[in-house]
Amino acid sequence: MTDHIFPPWRLDQWKAVDDRVRGGASTSHLDTVENLGRASSSRARFWGHLDIDTLGGAGFASQRFVFGPEPLHLPRHLFKGITIDIVDSGSSLRKSSVHTYTLVLKTSLSNRTQPPNVPPSPEPASLSYEASFTVGEPSSLGSKTRSIHLNINDFIATYRGRELPRSDPRYQPFHSEKIYELSLMCRSGFGEQKGDFELVIQGISRWRKESKSKAIVSFFSSIWNRATRWILSWFSTEGKVQLQDEEKQGLLE
Repeated sequence: MTDHIFPPWRLDQWKAVDDRVRGGASTSHLDTVENLGRASSSRARFWGHLDIDTLGGAGFASQRFVFGPEPLHLPRHLFKGITIDIVDSGSSLRKSSVHTYTLVLKTSLSNRTQPPNVPPSPEPASLSYEASFTVGEPSSLGSKTRSIHLNINDFIATYRGRELPRSDPRYQPFHSEKIYELSLMCRSGFGEQKGDFELVIQGISRWRKESKSKAIVSFFSSIWNRATRWILSWFSTEGKVQLQDEEKQGLLE
């Protein structure tokens, strides 16, 4: 069971956070998908260009959503993590080398306000929690939806895009109860991937844990089904053996 986070996508609340703030040339966009000439509000397309030349191999492009007025609640006792449902875009970007994406979560907000009429500058670095996932070639997905499950334990603490060891004084464990920011990111991995990218998303949801009562019912139901199959199989085998014995006895008489 899952709880929808997106859709609705609220596209006007997403913001591009690309390496251009550091002098790079990567770009990202998030918009709705057109299906047979009509915009589909249920699907969003995360797309753009990942440049690695300007910054010497490094590059990233991302779209960020800030939750408000209330944060996203993802308590561990209720949820396993987050599910991302992706679909084949059917576009011409089938030869793209970009297949790995990252979901970034933040449990705090930056208090800095950008002054008006001032060119954008790099935002202060802060602790993030990231989980990466890889999608196959669009042609291998067909037209079906594929679900990517990211467990809460899959998210690692990072600072400026690098994993933060527990020994680092800035390290903090991932407390998922309150999430203030969510970002979709495409990162070069220092030259591992580059170029145009596109990811069509059916939805993003909270991945809910199964209740204990349902788990118990499911467990005993599984045992009952196995026992029933074994008993039916046993009687079927015994019946065949008995029939064969009766046929042999008839021949002897």
